[in-house]
Amino acid sequence: VNKFSKEEDKHDWDLLALRFLSINSIVDPWVFAILRPPVLRFMRSVLCCQVTPGSQDRQTPSPAKTKL
Repeated sequence: VNKFSKEEDKHDWDLLALRFLSINSIVDPWVFAILRPPVLRFMRSVLCCQVTPGSQDRQTPSPAKTKL
C-alpha cells in the first residue's frame, strides 16, 4: 500500500520519498526565517549597490529612499 514501486524488493523510491519529506520539514522553517521581508529588502538594496552592509547598522538612508 502507498508504494512507488511495484516490486517487493525495490524500496529505493520509497526511501527517497521519505528522505525528501524529512529534509523538507527541516528546511522549510529556515527558508521562511531567512527570506523574511526585511532581509529580502536588505539583500535587494545591497545587490543594487544602494547600501553597503556596514552602513545598515548606522541607519543611513539609501539613495533610493531619499526623495528630493
